[in-house]
Amino acid sequence: MELWVVFTIAAAATQALRTAVQRRVTSTIGNLGASYIRFSYAFPIAWLFSLLYNNFAGTTLPDLTATFWVWINLAALTQVIFTILLVQLFSHRSFAAAVAFSKTEVLQTAIFEALILRVVVTLQTGVAIALGVFATVLLSFAKASLKLANLRAAIFSRQVAIGLAAGAFLGFCTVCYGAALHSMIGGDVIGNAMYAAAIGTTIQAFCFGIYIFIVRREQFIASFLEWRKCSMAGVWAATTSICWFAGFALYSVAPVRAVGQIELLFSVGFSVIYFKERISRTEFAAIALLATSIIMVLLD
Repeated sequence: MELWVVFTIAAAATQALRTAVQRRVTSTIGNLGASYIRFSYAFPIAWLFSLLYNNFAGTTLPDLTATFWVWINLAALTQVIFTILLVQLFSHRSFAAAVAFSKTEVLQTAIFEALILRVVVTLQTGVAIALGVFATVLLSFAKASLKLANLRAAIFSRQVAIGLAAGAFLGFCTVCYGAALHSMIGGDVIGNAMYAAAIGTTIQAFCFGIYIFIVRREQFIASFLEWRKCSMAGVWAATTSICWFAGFALYSVAPVRAVGQIELLFSVGFSVIYFKERISRTEFAAIALLATSIIMVLLD
């Protein structure tokens, strides 16, 4: 198994764990507070990981060019915007459909990567990405049990437009992260991933912290008061970012994100094993399509 695949699967697994922590604390600290802990608790952990790795591995930090700072700031800020847009959808009736369309992020990533980095996926990977996007959208619709009449109304809602915009911001930010990593001079893959993750999450903790302090100060404060419940989110979030970045440094961004959709399979398995949820025929078909798309990328 290639190294980028290992990092991608690790990123997907730890992201599922991070999401589980966020879901558990949402009722206590609110949606914005739960979203903020992925940054506020992650950045000190990421710096610690970077410091320990460089000390024990005996590596030196890479040189950071002006190009790196442009890309890393663009990536961090657009990911913050994505998070804000996604949180805005939580209170709307068309939430399920909107979130489903935010899952088009992988397809939009492939488009942005072709436009910005001039990296074009192969035909097989392109078909696999399209198949995977269809599967994730279908899975989201199935979980929400949307009826046809409701689906038509939801698709043409303002919330779906926000969902598509959220997917675009996330797709753009992942490409920017990839560009930032390739702009670093020297170092090694793991060390550079840790260093970039530390810088990126610091920017995000600061920017998103200002936003949440202004609009939901009580959730900002609660996210720190409940540190015992929230701290593990920082460990998983920092690990997730490092693994994603290592994958981006080793391979093209779009295929990495496509394989990373295996996170949904982890989440479904977790729901079946621990919450005893039953899978419908539609969900099973979506899972099979998603698994097929991932295998297609891996075999390309």
